[in-house]
Amino acid sequence: MKPSATTRRRTARGSAVGVLALVAGVLPGAGSQAQEQQARLAVAYDCASPTGTGSVTWRVEAEVSGRFPRAAASGEPVRIGRVSAEVDIPHQQLAELLPERTESVTSEAALTVRVAQADSRADARWDGLKSPATPVPGSGDLSLSHRGEVPPVTVADEGELTFTAGPLALDLTPEVPPAEEPTTLPAPAPVAVECRPADGQELRLATVRIGGADDGPGASESATPSRTPGPSKSGERPDDEEEAARRDADIDVGAAELPPAKPCNKERPTSELDRSKLPEPPPGIPVRVSPIGGIHWCAVPVAVSNVLKLKGGMVINDPRDGATTANLLIQKEWAVGPGYNQLRHLGELDLPDATATFLDFDFMPVTAKIEFTSSPMTIVTVQRGSSAPNYATIHMDQTLRMHEVTVNGVPLDVGPNCRTSRPIELVLKGVQPEYEVLKGGILRAKYTIPPFTGCGTGGEDLDPLFTASISGGGNYLKLVQGAPCLMRPNNLGCIAPPKVPELPK
Repeated sequence: MKPSATTRRRTARGSAVGVLALVAGVLPGAGSQAQEQQARLAVAYDCASPTGTGSVTWRVEAEVSGRFPRAAASGEPVRIGRVSAEVDIPHQQLAELLPERTESVTSEAALTVRVAQADSRADARWDGLKSPATPVPGSGDLSLSHRGEVPPVTVADEGELTFTAGPLALDLTPEVPPAEEPTTLPAPAPVAVECRPADGQELRLATVRIGGADDGPGASESATPSRTPGPSKSGERPDDEEEAARRDADIDVGAAELPPAKPCNKERPTSELDRSKLPEPPPGIPVRVSPIGGIHWCAVPVAVSNVLKLKGGMVINDPRDGATTANLLIQKEWAVGPGYNQLRHLGELDLPDATATFLDFDFMPVTAKIEFTSSPMTIVTVQRGSSAPNYATIHMDQTLRMHEVTVNGVPLDVGPNCRTSRPIELVLKGVQPEYEVLKGGILRAKYTIPPFTGCGTGGEDLDPLFTASISGGGNYLKLVQGAPCLMRPNNLGCIAPPKVPELPK
């Protein structure tokens, strides 16, 4: 029996629960692709002992995982979610790899993945997968958990795109406690380990349908491409034309260099500092105002954020899409005196609307656009004492509004004013040498998402749903500002393009 129109409308409204997960696009300014698949692959690797310790190979067990879209359009980036590589190193091998008294190990992994479609192929090197300091166990294997972002893949043609796991490289850095007796011995050097998949394994990690209709959940796992290029078993070696394959015009595995940022604003900021956020200098130290209103600069900020209730990480101003720039007036005011140095700067940042897509509990795609309204940034740096570090604080308010919401293609009218009831108050903090305004670096903030208001039409109140699932404290943001560029007068733009930083880990 077909459902009535009333039932369909109720289903769409009930599926509004899925919209609550749209905070994955609320703060980030970027949304995930529809209908993701979680790929996991267990791989046995044969690893060669480092040079100087013998030629014997030994076995490690690894699990590689990541989120892939089930389908994507040709010519559009196929974005892969945060990739992990869990690697277990046998306990009996630790004595050969690590110096005596090693207490913990940090590690960085690089995984080579064969990306193939029909007769085209390219090798993507997913490096920068990092594992934090991990204690060396007294018995049992050493388990290292590597995590990291990987570049998107773009293909020109339609057809199934396969991802196949290949060689794995590990950089192990032992951490040894200081010796009781003074010593001039250098700190232990990193240990490089090269590993290849053991023979006789199926190494297919994921398949993504490029172009055409998606047959729904599970289609891409069960589908078999008409042609599977390149080796699927580790015992078969690729040919010697690796560079030619890497430059294959049909498959772009992501350049090491990020795309340029959006053009800098040639007009100087016209906003004012928020006086309520400015600290008073010590008595006797006057505040002076720049006769030219400050020096015009341009910088690129990118960030990741965790929303506590949704237990998810999100991207803000994604550098892989060509990030938006911040418009800055540096040294707009200052208060300098004996043992004290305070500088006041102004910033403006307009984030574009984000499109966020999420698959709700009933496997129905929910999509919405997110509009950001940001206040000017009041930036203050304070140094107390000539040898003390410089502390930076950035104050910024941001209101978000959700619009153009659809559930399984059916519009869900949340009204024109579905927004946070008050601005989100962001207070980003950094300290020298990790952060300096004119060098860039890392800033951090904890923040609270206010309740939602104005959501729903025709007497239907969706405010409690959004508030219950998203609003609250304990959320965390980590931002990286690239080194700014100096803007030339007479609207001539930057002397050199601003540096686009990578997303923080």
